[in-house]
Amino acid sequence: MENTFKNSYYKTVNYLLNSSTGYYEKQSLKITFNKLPNDLKVEESKMEFLKKQGANEIIRGRIKNGKYLFFTGLIPLSENLNVYFGNHAETFNKEKKTSLIVFAFSENDSKLTVYFFNHFYIFDRPHRIAFVSDFIKSLNQ
Repeated sequence: MENTFKNSYYKTVNYLLNSSTGYYEKQSLKITFNKLPNDLKVEESKMEFLKKQGANEIIRGRIKNGKYLFFTGLIPLSENLNVYFGNHAETFNKEKKTSLIVFAFSENDSKLTVYFFNHFYIFDRPHRIAFVSDFIKSLNQ
């Protein structure tokens, strides 16, 4: 489903945790959104550069030919322990496009809702945190 917040479009994708595999599985959508994989897994971050940015955990897709199909650090939103943000970069017509992604986990971690702001990103970290915080507050109204 596509919505807007502060004139920025975002897609909402829901996942449910498969406790047998440890992967969150994408729930079917009427209109598919292929920038997010069908399966996502949360793991501890092993990369020092991600830890320095505050991402002690990562979220990733499955591995194909030795590469992750999707990968980003999970940076916690300080005021809400179940909300994280990350990004997704892609090259489009020789131009790098970065997208903001917000991850909201249920209290028991059985559900994950992902908000994908396609080709929208705030590079200034304090402003990005404020945007994510305002966005989450708007969902709870």
